[in-house]
Amino acid sequence: MKDSKGSSMDINQTTEENLLNAIHNNRLSHTYMFEGDTLETLRRYSMFFALNIFGDTPRNRALLEEGNHPDFYYLSTEETTIKKEEVAHLMHAMNNKPTETEYKVYVIEAFEKLTPQAENSLLKFLEEPPEKTVALLLTIDKSNILPTIHSRAQHVFIKGDSGDRMKELGHLSEGDLQTIDVLSLNAGHIKELGEDFSRLRNAALEFSVKWINRHSLVLLDIKPMLDMCSERRDHLLLLQLIDGGVRQAMHSKLNLDIFKPYKEELKVDKMISVNHLTKMLEEIEQANKMIQFNVHPTLAFEGMVINSKG
Repeated sequence: MKDSKGSSMDINQTTEENLLNAIHNNRLSHTYMFEGDTLETLRRYSMFFALNIFGDTPRNRALLEEGNHPDFYYLSTEETTIKKEEVAHLMHAMNNKPTETEYKVYVIEAFEKLTPQAENSLLKFLEEPPEKTVALLLTIDKSNILPTIHSRAQHVFIKGDSGDRMKELGHLSEGDLQTIDVLSLNAGHIKELGEDFSRLRNAALEFSVKWINRHSLVLLDIKPMLDMCSERRDHLLLLQLIDGGVRQAMHSKLNLDIFKPYKEELKVDKMISVNHLTKMLEEIEQANKMIQFNVHPTLAFEGMVINSKG
């Protein structure tokens, strides 16, 4: 298959089958939320799904590729927010009956950009959608989307395609890209961090090596590392990076070379056991939960280190 830009559609087979089955069994939902870590992959899924909802015919394909399908509306912006007026224009277009096919489909790219006013104006539309209308909401950061929007949507998780992720972040070093790809980090978030990502990655790696090897002063590394973070998702990213370092050390300990997010060699003392590394991973998961519940990150990270000692 080809997407609207003519490149091959490398999408997860199971997800593709589930979406196609919903169409073939006449079980389409009014609203889908496509969640993932790479926006380009989400775009391709949305175009694939829309085409098959309309019917994969040469005419529908051509109209979508040209951006002229009368039953399709794609809302995106390069600005930091999507405003109420833009959503109002979309709703007006979707209130018209379909002309080319049985359905109308609209996509809102980077749904997390909607202002509170725009979200609230769309909410009623999602609660009482026009007949034969399907909404595809694409997001790489669902944390600030209204719970009432979440409850109206069928959630579909889509893992970012490696090629898409690299395309968005080609300016980074080979080592950074390896870490991002192996850990499937959120490309949109990394892009926003810019050069700060490399600093955060290197700090996480240095901290991981010290923590794994029970360095006596590892607690002192926590504050400088957290000072690089400006919001909760940065703290969660930091935990992902540390988790990657510990898992790489465990694979190395087990003489496995199938998981290597860090190009650099992680030196692990011979006395460090697999059980110890397992305990560390458990504490990372606990710290993740604490930050999700708005516990102060310093307490979460310090507790993680102290509790891992047994």
